[in-house]
Amino acid sequence: MLQNVRACILLTLSLSVLGACGTTRRFVEQPPLIVDDPQNDARQAAANLFDLAPPYTVTLCEADPRSRECKQGNVGITATGVGGLLLPLRLHVTALTSSKQSRAGDSWAIDASLRSKVDAISPLCRTAHGQIISRENDTISVQLEHFYCNWVVVGNVLVNADLSIDHISLKDKVFTGFYKVTFHGTGNAAGSGYYRAVIGPKI
Repeated sequence: MLQNVRACILLTLSLSVLGACGTTRRFVEQPPLIVDDPQNDARQAAANLFDLAPPYTVTLCEADPRSRECKQGNVGITATGVGGLLLPLRLHVTALTSSKQSRAGDSWAIDASLRSKVDAISPLCRTAHGQIISRENDTISVQLEHFYCNWVVVGNVLVNADLSIDHISLKDKVFTGFYKVTFHGTGNAAGSGYYRAVIGPKI
């Protein structure tokens, strides 16, 4: 009888963990790119958009893929999962600030810090090293890989963020596309969807 109770508890916890975890299935790695200025091809648009002197801030929101506008009441791009003693958690990333940037061919190496919260608690994160990639097939993405963060409740994790780009508005310094965010360690979470990003001065 006791063994059956324990089995039920473990099953319930396992189902809860699975239900709390997000997914990266909505991420599109290399979507076709549309530029609002027909005089700029993908590489020219990437240069005009990102060839900036840091620091600058990229503000992020979850967006509607049809209108490319932020969803009402949005709190940034999101990943959901579990941390600590199987506690459900939700990560929100609202902005990234580029502190260092160098060009390499048609791409850029970048150092950036993320503005984020997990269940209203801001993490302590190291600088994220990544790249803005402009490919020969006219696709562009921003990738930040394996940077360390620590939360009081969650503990130590490695975070990955990938933003593919499907539309660039050079006039407004706005780009949109698909995102994927994951972290793994003493906490685990994943999330994907559609985002809108606005480039502006450091805030």
